[in-house]
Amino acid sequence: MLKAYCLLALGLTVCTAGTALGQTTKGTRVLGLSAGNITYQSNGGIRRISGQLSPSIGTFVADNVALGIVAPIGYSSVKYPAGFGRAAKQRNLELGLLPWLRYYLPSSSKHRVFGELSVGGVLDSYRSGTNDYTIKGNDVSLLASLGVGYNYFITPNVGLEALVKYAANTGNSNAFGRNYLDIALGFRVYLPKGGAATVPAE
Repeated sequence: MLKAYCLLALGLTVCTAGTALGQTTKGTRVLGLSAGNITYQSNGGIRRISGQLSPSIGTFVADNVALGIVAPIGYSSVKYPAGFGRAAKQRNLELGLLPWLRYYLPSSSKHRVFGELSVGGVLDSYRSGTNDYTIKGNDVSLLASLGVGYNYFITPNVGLEALVKYAANTGNSNAFGRNYLDIALGFRVYLPKGGAATVPAE
């Protein structure tokens, strides 16, 4: 009898682990949206506002390993006081296209930890000047980032996440920054292949 109970417990454990990992198994598609690099600074009459929004899409090519594309959109605006001796206004609007690779540590919990690497290009459209003149143009640069994140599944198919990453930009980016540490907050929708996901264990 004891042997039968042990076999039953082992079977339930295996089944629970298998279904709990359903969100990160091969074939699952992922849609996500996150926000980061949000700043507001006002000092000595100089005001700077910036932010970044990053929609992404991907798929799990193996259990716990996902590949995808993220298209970060960044905006920054800097205003200088009159007579500052520099451009009175400066604006940057930037669009990136970065392939990403993400690995989730295996777990049967709603709480998941992952690492992410992304590398790609950024198009920067800038405009600066005063009431007397305007300078505008476009620039293309390389953006790369490496980070560690945490995901919590609030439903079988939706996870809230936070990503701490270090990024480097080869251009004169204002919206994305050059070399910076950033915290991005967002969510992801997981669409398992062949049906709905099951609820992971706590």
